[in-house]
Amino acid sequence: MYKKPLLATAIAAIISGCSVTPQTITQQYISAAAQADIQLLAQEQALESAVSLDEAIARAVLNNRDKKLKALEAALAQGQVELAQHEMLPNLTASAGYSKRSEYAASASVSFTDGEPDALPLNPSYSVSQDKERDTQDIAFTWNILDFGLSYVRAKQHADRYLITKERERKVVHNITQDVRAAYWRAVSAERLLTKINPLIDQASDALKDSRQVETKRLQSPLEALYYQRELLDILRALQSLRQDLMGAKTELAALMGLKPGTVFALADVDSPAFTVPELSVELEQMEELALQQRPELVETHYQKRISAAETKAAMLGLLPGINLTAGAYEDSNEYLLNQDWTSMGAQISWNLFDVFKIGAERRMAKTREVLANEQRLAASMAVLTQVHLSRIRYEQARKSFDLAGEYLSVAERISEQTRNSARLKRTSKLDLIRESLNTVLAELRRDVAYADLQNSYGRIYVTMGMDLLPEDYNQVSLQELSERIGERFAQWQSGQMEQVTQQQEELETEQAAAEAEVAAEAEVEGAVEADAEGEVS
Repeated sequence: MYKKPLLATAIAAIISGCSVTPQTITQQYISAAAQADIQLLAQEQALESAVSLDEAIARAVLNNRDKKLKALEAALAQGQVELAQHEMLPNLTASAGYSKRSEYAASASVSFTDGEPDALPLNPSYSVSQDKERDTQDIAFTWNILDFGLSYVRAKQHADRYLITKERERKVVHNITQDVRAAYWRAVSAERLLTKINPLIDQASDALKDSRQVETKRLQSPLEALYYQRELLDILRALQSLRQDLMGAKTELAALMGLKPGTVFALADVDSPAFTVPELSVELEQMEELALQQRPELVETHYQKRISAAETKAAMLGLLPGINLTAGAYEDSNEYLLNQDWTSMGAQISWNLFDVFKIGAERRMAKTREVLANEQRLAASMAVLTQVHLSRIRYEQARKSFDLAGEYLSVAERISEQTRNSARLKRTSKLDLIRESLNTVLAELRRDVAYADLQNSYGRIYVTMGMDLLPEDYNQVSLQELSERIGERFAQWQSGQMEQVTQQQEELETEQAAAEAEVAAEAEVEGAVEADAEGEVS
């Protein structure tokens, strides 16, 4: 009866499965998505006043897309922790079903004699124990104690992985603040120098036109005119190259702040840069100690060590026998049953006996993991200490370079002043005046670049120490308040007030100290037992 409908259903399912074809995304959909992305990237970007360094850093950490990506990864890791916690719960399964047969499930039975069934009689007697139609419902509780233990260990591992993502988010914030500091001072230098380069380019272009007219009218030797034009063209080429290098500085800063390219904004230090030399008020030993305590990479190695230890626990738990507990309530509409509803419960234990031979290998693997984690931590610590020393050396060298660039600029400005005085008295050529003006601009650029490098190397010191410039609740404060807190934190650092370690790091250090104390206590007990045993033998 049901063969034809079943066959037709199967054929229809096969045909529908084979009828799927690739569908390209329409241009209208892509255009709409692009417009939506442009609007999203351009929103909330009102800049009413000049942007300071503190505000630039605040805008970057609040709006930077890479930072938001790491924050979402941390949120995803937190979701994994919650899922792992749910896996520790037992399974409670509810099910219901309906079945219908075209004929009764009638059956006959015969005796079993000498290992063989008797022949079926000519007129066998059939019996029925099941209706044609049945409704079934049940709800069953199952719990594997071994799975519960493994789920608990996995939940602890996911929790540590979540903390690792938070440390990586801290690292992204550190990198963003460092990049913003460097980009900000490059942009300030570019804004200041572009206002001087453009008039100088116009002046050199006018001088080039005048020289060509002199050459055309033969008012000067052709060779001298060509020499003059060549020097002017060299100056123009240098100015054009310099302007090209400076044009993109502000765009880089805008990208770091999460601003849409082309957004117009001013910088606070363009008109009156202070060029204040930042002072370093922390000793090298304290820098090393803070770096080993607070660098995100090193904190991550501690969490990785705990994950490795938990992996060892999980492997050893997997070697234990599995105990499965079950309980359920069942109901069946079959009227041939005496009891149409019943409950049942049970317990089952299972163990792969060959797992005994894996215990030694698992222990060796556990020891290897522990040694590997320690070596990774030591290698990372060595790299961090090297970075701390290099950052301090680069700061000292950058400070000397800035002082030298300032002296060079002072000399170039005095030469340019003398050249302008001579030009007013007609004692020097316009070419000399343009050349010295270019040298002054280049000297000023070198001074600005040296100052940007000084600021960059100064900020790098605190990044290598793992210092957090932002408060822990920076996502909940306004832009203005965050800018003020950043300025306060800079002032604290310059005065030598170093930030304490975070609460998570304190908890981690406390746990490590407790673990080390426990290991030491066990070693003392073992030593005492061995000493007693040796005394008894003697």
